[in-house]
Amino acid sequence: MRVLITGGAGFIGSALAHRLIAEGHQVSVVDNLSTGKQANIPEEAEFVEYDLAKADCLEHLPSGKFDALCHLAAQSSGPASIEMPYYDLQVNAASTLLLSRWCLKNNVSRFLYASSMTVYGNKHASPVSENAICEPIAYYGVSKLASEHLLRLASLEGLNVTSFRMFSVYGPGQNLGNLKQGMASIFMAYLLRGEEVPVTGSLERFRDFIYIDDVVDAWMNALQMKQTPAPIYNLGKGKATTVRELLKTLIDVMKLDTHHPIKELQGSAFDQFGLTANISLAEKDLNWKPKMNLYDGLSEMVAWAKKEIV
Repeated sequence: MRVLITGGAGFIGSALAHRLIAEGHQVSVVDNLSTGKQANIPEEAEFVEYDLAKADCLEHLPSGKFDALCHLAAQSSGPASIEMPYYDLQVNAASTLLLSRWCLKNNVSRFLYASSMTVYGNKHASPVSENAICEPIAYYGVSKLASEHLLRLASLEGLNVTSFRMFSVYGPGQNLGNLKQGMASIFMAYLLRGEEVPVTGSLERFRDFIYIDDVVDAWMNALQMKQTPAPIYNLGKGKATTVRELLKTLIDVMKLDTHHPIKELQGSAFDQFGLTANISLAEKDLNWKPKMNLYDGLSEMVAWAKKEIV
């Protein structure tokens, strides 16, 4: 199988690229390296550096026949989407539209898309199912939901689409230098430096943390199918972890002082309070079940991060 991965220098995209190559597949990567690193890309992968937010991006895609496109390139920071909403729309939704047209034109039958739990908004009780009404409260969530609808239209023309509404993905390889994206990696970065941890919003907010390897398992299972039974799947652990619990677990894993300084800051109206995933559909259709618990997953992430610092 030959697979094109957009955002393949990033956290999830590079993990997927390494898994595909390890299992004997061919991989091409397109990334603008704005948040990803070229060092993350497997040496065996073909690499094209380009920004998919640009209108002429299709002219710069690798040539040849592809079996699938995995679209993970995105502006995925909530705070950054507030600062640059138009760019957010370009890189998230416009790129999805262009890439879906490219797939249809070039007979690429499979399109896997990295959507987000932010499409749901704040009005749902946990766990939330894929058939819930989506009312995103931030520009990022709107751009992800718009992309899902653009792909729904492309599917009417014959493109086999699978969108993954991913919850809070964490694990080795996450960008510790990006302090606007990824709650676990942001907190870990401050703790590793021995600095006070700034926390925006209530310590009782919660997230559904899902380990990177479990996420890649779901993508790989879907790639083996000509078409998934449903077009959209939640990818989470299905368990709520409050901000307070996350910090306590990180401090415990890192063997730090239990009274490490934490500074509570005023929250944002664009931030979701908390939501967990109903993952029964993915479990049934994709023969998938997340395995890693949070303590062990954070332990793996901390061990990796300490090696990176050395």
